[in-house]
Amino acid sequence: MSGIAKIKFMRPANISDIREVALPWSQGLLSARLWQVGERTVAGVPELGLHCFGKCETEAVFRLFSTLLKYYRQLKANEGQLKAKGKDHLELLSRWIEGIEQKMKASEEIAPVIPLMSRKRN
Repeated sequence: MSGIAKIKFMRPANISDIREVALPWSQGLLSARLWQVGERTVAGVPELGLHCFGKCETEAVFRLFSTLLKYYRQLKANEGQLKAKGKDHLELLSRWIEGIEQKMKASEEIAPVIPLMSRKRN
C-alpha cells in the first residue's frame, strides 16, 4: 500500500439516519441536520458547511448555535473583505439573527410598557 492514508469521513452508515429540521428563526432558509456517529451526535448546517459534535443531541445543538453566532460576528467584522461565498453566508446569517431578535422583542399588545414611578423621599 502506498504512503497515503485513507480518511474515513464521519457519515452515517444509512442515509435514513439523518434527521433534517428547520433551523429556528431562519424562515426556512437554513436547515440543520442531526445524526449519530458512534457515541457522538453531529449537528450541522449544510448551507454553511458547519458541523459540531456533542456527547448528546442537546450539547451538539448548543455548540452549533454558539458556532453560528461566532461565525456571524466574524463575517460581520470582516464584511469589507468577504468574497461572494462569505457575503452569501453573511446574508443568510443576518436574516437568521433578525429572526432571533424579532422573537426576543415583546410586542406592545402582550407586554405594554409600564412607566416606573420614583418614590420621593422627604
